Amino acid sequence: MKSFDELALAYDNSIDWASRLNRELPFLQSVMSEYRTGRVLDMACGSGRHSVALASLGYRVVAFDTSEGMITAARNHAKDNNVEVEFHIADMQSFSSIVDESFDVVLCLGNSLGLLPDIEVLQNVVEAVYNVLSPSGSFIFQVLNFEEILNSGFRFFPIKGGITDTGEEVVFSRFYEHNDEHLSTLVATSFVKKGRDWATAISTQRVLHTNQEVVKKALISAGFENIDDFSDYCRNKLVPDKSRNIVVWARRSQGNE
Repeated sequence: MKSFDELALAYDNSIDWASRLNRELPFLQSVMSEYRTGRVLDMACGSGRHSVALASLGYRVVAFDTSEGMITAARNHAKDNNVEVEFHIADMQSFSSIVDESFDVVLCLGNSLGLLPDIEVLQNVVEAVYNVLSPSGSFIFQVLNFEEILNSGFRFFPIKGGITDTGEEVVFSRFYEHNDEHLSTLVATSFVKKGRDWATAISTQRVLHTNQEVVKKALISAGFENIDDFSDYCRNKLVPDKSRNIVVWARRSQGNE
């Protein structure tokens, strides 16, 4: 069976990154426009697609992820696109150890904050982000809205297919087990074709029940003064019991508009 990193990269490669970046970058550019060539921290950057895209636009980007495989892929992606990004292997709970100056923007996309172990750790990470931002800096992130997920009873994701770097076919099946008041378990099964046979790997990941109330409480407690939340990257209104995603733009001060 392939390693976790290899399977994660195969899943990453199955994403339509051109469409995703076309959907998300205009929003990021619009809220980051005043920083022009500012300094950006991309937390839990994965394969570095956002980091590289922003570096291509002139931003100075530092990025990190816990996965060595993802960081290797991110460095290769930056090299292929002839841009410089400072990539690190680090954890969200201790990222302060890799930074030595403030940032104009901190990004955390793809529900990465929801993978922290509990609400207390989430609060600590949000406070750490606040502390590394410049006085007029912005924190931009996306999380799942579990108020909608639990209300709708959503559990099963569409099946996806991918290819490993060595050309083996992979099929991904994922579902939620809503087994706790504050946490759900994401169960992921990977089927890898080896010749005429298939091998299977199962992994589980606890996911925090993030929602509008949890997010705003953490931000306000950390000191953020100006907070906008949306249901998507088109700035559509967040409807707490109907929107699947929460996209947040939080600023340290009221003066950053």
